[in-house]
Amino acid sequence: MKRTMMLWLGTISASVCCAQPIVYLDFVTHNEETAQWNLESFYATNRTRMLTLAEHFQANGITWNMQSDWVYLSNVIAQETPPLTTNTGGKNILRWLYEDRGVEMDPHAHESQYLYPDVVHLMDSIGLPESKVMGGTIYNGYNGVNLWMNLVDGQYGTIFPTAFWQPDYMMGGGTPNHVNDLKYYGFWNPQDTAHYLIHDPSSHLRHLGVGCSIKISDTTSVAYVVGQVQQVVTNVQSAAYPADGSYLQSIFFEQAGLNDPAFYSKVMAVADAVNAIVGTGAAQWKTFKQAYTLWETDYGAQVFQWECGQIATGSAPTSMMSAPQVYPTVFTDRIVVQRGTGEEHYELHDVVGHLVWAGPHIEDEDLSGLPNGVYLLIVQDLSARNVFTVVKE
Repeated sequence: MKRTMMLWLGTISASVCCAQPIVYLDFVTHNEETAQWNLESFYATNRTRMLTLAEHFQANGITWNMQSDWVYLSNVIAQETPPLTTNTGGKNILRWLYEDRGVEMDPHAHESQYLYPDVVHLMDSIGLPESKVMGGTIYNGYNGVNLWMNLVDGQYGTIFPTAFWQPDYMMGGGTPNHVNDLKYYGFWNPQDTAHYLIHDPSSHLRHLGVGCSIKISDTTSVAYVVGQVQQVVTNVQSAAYPADGSYLQSIFFEQAGLNDPAFYSKVMAVADAVNAIVGTGAAQWKTFKQAYTLWETDYGAQVFQWECGQIATGSAPTSMMSAPQVYPTVFTDRIVVQRGTGEEHYELHDVVGHLVWAGPHIEDEDLSGLPNGVYLLIVQDLSARNVFTVVKE
């Protein structure tokens, strides 16, 4: 399928027209049908991990979009009984996460049995607010037994035939086994499965783009994931991406993975490191609803498409070629800066934002005494402020 390069319609408000926009970030999770949610010990361990993760996220202003499928929701209904709910004020885990820790709730469905309206019905039954976002679906064909096009004007369920649901947005743009997923930023109204990138103003349902495929998995390192996020922020701030765009970047992980202590620690480390990027002012944590509401208001609901990795013609490469660069980004004792003029000022921060070193000529500084881990290096020269993710080993 030939992809369009960029599309935007309408005008943009003066508040965002003249400078590079802020990147919006959000953690996204799925709880797939295949996990062992019916095992009490597995469910209880996962519940405990979600409690502590949600508390850490809320304390640090980090947003989390949780997308649940019917198997997990059915187990919430079956297993969330006293005394399990004692530490969540008598509420089931999802209601507590939403009401007490600000976790955003949307449905996710492979639609092998339960359609999206059926999943939304389960969410309604445990006290969650009605979602307006489809949490991931197949964009160019059938999602199980269903097509996203059937939801444009609303659809009734099959397990719960009286349950009706009409979403406003669909997140993602997946393909079977994720072999050719769309990796776009922006918002538009897809025409149909065969012409998904064509904007159709007569269609009700909007695509909510979440950008590059950034996923925490068993095989990805903290530095790799954080580096991907940093690259997105750098592309936007350096004008490699257009100034009149809306950029929402998700960071994905499987909810069931939290049962592995090493994976849980990795998620926490990524969250802290990315939060340090947010601390530089180049990014903000936003829920999906916050992001699309800003698009509707500050951006005047202008249609926009931009593919991950695409570079704006005549923008960033020239300026970036002359800017200081850090290479390699893994160091043991010294950080190497290329193309520096000698007049730069450097700040090195740890993942929680603490300043660990500042001054000129960081290339001369012996940093071997620093603890191993992920750091953010801010380089300020006469014309620009650049941020790099570096790893001490």
